[in-house]
Amino acid sequence: MAIVENILTVDLEDWFHICGLEDQIPEDRWPDLESRVEQNTARILSILSGRHVKATFFVLGYIAERHAGLIRTIAEAGHEIATHGYGHRRVYTMTADGFLEDLRKAEHVISRITGVPVKGYRAPEWSIRDDSLWALDILLQEGFEYDSSMAPLPVIGNQGYAKTPYRLIRPQGCLWEFPPLVAPTPLVNLLFGGGWGLRVFPYSMIRRRIKRLNERGHPALLYFHPREFESFRVPVKLPWSLWFVLYARLEGAEKRLHRLLEDFRFTTVWEVLRRLKGNHG
Repeated sequence: MAIVENILTVDLEDWFHICGLEDQIPEDRWPDLESRVEQNTARILSILSGRHVKATFFVLGYIAERHAGLIRTIAEAGHEIATHGYGHRRVYTMTADGFLEDLRKAEHVISRITGVPVKGYRAPEWSIRDDSLWALDILLQEGFEYDSSMAPLPVIGNQGYAKTPYRLIRPQGCLWEFPPLVAPTPLVNLLFGGGWGLRVFPYSMIRRRIKRLNERGHPALLYFHPREFESFRVPVKLPWSLWFVLYARLEGAEKRLHRLLEDFRFTTVWEVLRRLKGNHG
């Protein structure tokens, strides 16, 4: 049986790019805040280099505009550069015109830096869901080949969404969708692929779920944020639920990444998509 390569991704954003904190940290304050993205991303790049692993970085356009050298460093190391939008806004809070403007602004900034067209998109907080599926048609219209924004989870997505990469058939054409790793239970799907779920659930459970997917020939998609690789805390008061999402067992994120890289093989979204497209003729 061939060894399945899983997918490793990074949402390249700064510590203040957090959905739900728009009132406490509005966008017009961002330029005055200390940026920590370069030092934290350097740590991630060092870990990946030591393991000879390539990942997909979903780059926020705001970050690319202010840290062009960092984006070049990531690209020159052989990692894939996709986009996370420009202003880190949930898709379902935007109009179609606003989403298109945000998408084009991010794509223009990133492709100007790398010299390569952007093929993939991930919405902040996995916010393409039943009330914002129109965004998929805009992605197709703009020439994107894949999306990674639809979570098979309650609240932020829909538990009925597929749990492994699949082709979405839309009026505009076909778009590949790459969901995060989840584990089904009798009540709800559990997030294993990133954020608080990847940090909090026992590693043995996550490892077992990835192995089960791989045995069926499916890759698991995992994601990290640069802010998970340091102990810095947002200097505003947070509701307990948001604090848990951001910081629960934060000290274990780097250790968990090391264990995953020891136990499994990883590559970029684009590399997996290339193979999937080949299998579909």
